[in-house]
Order: sequence, then C-alpha cells, then structure tokens
Amino acid sequence: MSFEDERVRFYLRHCDQIEEWAALRAEAVLAVDEWLLELRPDVERLAVELGAEVVHIIDDPDFAWPSYRLARRGWPESDRPDPGASVSLEWLRGKTTLRASSSPYVGLRCAKEHALGALLRETEETRRVRAQRRDATSTWWVGNGYVPPSAPFPEEADAYRDRLLGALRAAWVDYAPLVDHCITRV
Repeated sequence: MSFEDERVRFYLRHCDQIEEWAALRAEAVLAVDEWLLELRPDVERLAVELGAEVVHIIDDPDFAWPSYRLARRGWPESDRPDPGASVSLEWLRGKTTLRASSSPYVGLRCAKEHALGALLRETEETRRVRAQRRDATSTWWVGNGYVPPSAPFPEEADAYRDRLLGALRAAWVDYAPLVDHCITRV
C-alpha cells in the first residue's frame, strides 16, 4: 500500500467522516437487538398456533445469543430454560447487522453431545431435510440457516418480521417430526 493508492488517499481525505459513520454500527446493532426482542408476542402467538403441546421458551435477553425456542412437551428438558432440543430463532447480541451471515438464524438446536442430538445427526431423514433446507450443522445445531431481510430494512420491517416467523414455522414443520420420531429411540 502506498499514498498512490486512491483508496488510501480517499480515506485520509475523509477519515473523520468515515470513522463517525463506522461508529454508527454500535447504535445500529443495539436497535436491531431491541427490534428482535419485540418479536416475543409474535413468537408466543406462533407457539399457540402450532398446538397446545408446544412450549415457548425465551432466553434471558442479556445472553450473548438471545433466542426464541419452541419445544414439545415431552422432549428432553422441555420445561427448562435450555431444553435438550428446540426449534429456535437465535441471533448474536450486539453483533447482528442483518447482513448475510450477520442475521438471525433458524433451525433445530440440539447439542451434538446430547444422545438425541447424536441420533438426529445420524438419520438419513435428518440429512435429507437439512440438505433440502440448505441448513448448516454445528456442535449446537442439527441444522440452521441465516434469515436475512429480503427487502430494505427497517423500511420493510413488517415484511421481515413475517419472514422470520415464517422461517421459524417452516423449521418447526420440517424438524419437529424428526425429533418426535427419534425421541422414542433415545
């Protein structure tokens, strides 16, 4: 890099304004966190729509990864704040900018070390559903995928709310039967 590089020259000419704009990120992620926390009543309504046996669990909003979790009564630890298995909407507090891989994500959360989590990862049906949904897998997630806004945000906040709730509903429809089936084998 040298001063001959136009990008370097541009930055040096405008560094005060660029740094001021960059500082807006901290305020924006806090606003996104607050907006996501306002989805609680919508997720509660969704849980009721999905059936009387569906339990809705909300993490402490001060956790690093706040989430809305849906579980069925009878699933492992479904009465605890961190159930053994849940279909969840989660995000990284203070870091979510709603860009591609910095968006909330939705999927089936069940730790790999949990007997149910291991069994779910082994089944062909789970692999098929995960591939069809194009979900990733990790230590904590049997399958999950990011849900970025598809329209300008916050101008289209209502459409994005619907998209998130739709993604959570679809994850429930796809993954809950797999948990129901595997739970009898654990």
